[in-house]
Amino acid sequence: MKKFFKSLLWIGGAAVAAHFGIKAYKRVSGTAKLSQSLPEFLSNVYGELPLLNVNASLGQLNISARFSEEIIEKHDDIENTIREYVADFYPELAKFAINVDILALDEEDEEPEMDEEEDEE
Repeated sequence: MKKFFKSLLWIGGAAVAAHFGIKAYKRVSGTAKLSQSLPEFLSNVYGELPLLNVNASLGQLNISARFSEEIIEKHDDIENTIREYVADFYPELAKFAINVDILALDEEDEEPEMDEEEDEE
């Protein structure tokens, strides 16, 4: 009888670990897919490719989007659009507390310049 309970405990522990492992995998893969598909969606909606930063922690999803000043002034529904997109296409991430920050692009962010070094021989 002792062996039966010990086996039952091991099987139950393995099932719980597998359950939480699968949930964590879905969150991580959903976050990776979101960070790839959301910029394209926002580009189609607003006509400009934003700089995005998507981070997921224990119970929170942080999305930071950087648009030009003109787009931010013209459209005041960017935050709602992002929230609706996450809720519609990524329901496993919609369960999190979602923080959306809409920021303006800096001059440095708009045009990344490549430094060219001249080789003197």
